[in-house]
Amino acid sequence: MRIFRARKWPSLDLYSPGGRGDIKRPSPADYERLARTARDQGRSAVGRPGWMAAHASRIRSLFAVVFGTEGPGVYRCLVTAVLDDGSGGSFTLDVSHADFDALPDVTADELVEMAHLYLLDMPPIDLDPDQQASWEDPE
Repeated sequence: MRIFRARKWPSLDLYSPGGRGDIKRPSPADYERLARTARDQGRSAVGRPGWMAAHASRIRSLFAVVFGTEGPGVYRCLVTAVLDDGSGGSFTLDVSHADFDALPDVTADELVEMAHLYLLDMPPIDLDPDQQASWEDPE
C-alpha cells in the first residue's frame, strides 16, 4: 500500500509582529533582473515584460509587497508600477527571499505618494436618494 504525503506549502502571516509587511522600492533595473530570474527558474509569476517594455520611458515608481509564498524560499509579490501621469497597474512576480530583502525599503515620502494614489483611486459613493433628489431639484 502506497501512502501519499500531502505537500505542505509554507505559510506567511503578513500583518503579525515580525510578519512580512514591508514595502520595497525596486528600480526598473531591479525589476528586469528579478523578472529574468523568475523566468529562468520556471516560476509562474514573471511580471509583465511586454507592458513594462512598452511603458519603460514613463515609469515613475515601482513598489513591491509580499502577499504570499510560492514554494520554499520564494515569495509571491505584487508589483505596482506608477507612470508619469499617475496611472499604472499591478502584477505578480515571484522573488526569492534574499532578493526581496536586498531591495530598498520605501521612504516616508514614497509612503505618502502611495497613500495619495490609493485615496485618489477609491470610487465615489453615490448620493443618498434624498441627497440626489435635492441635487436634481434644488428648491
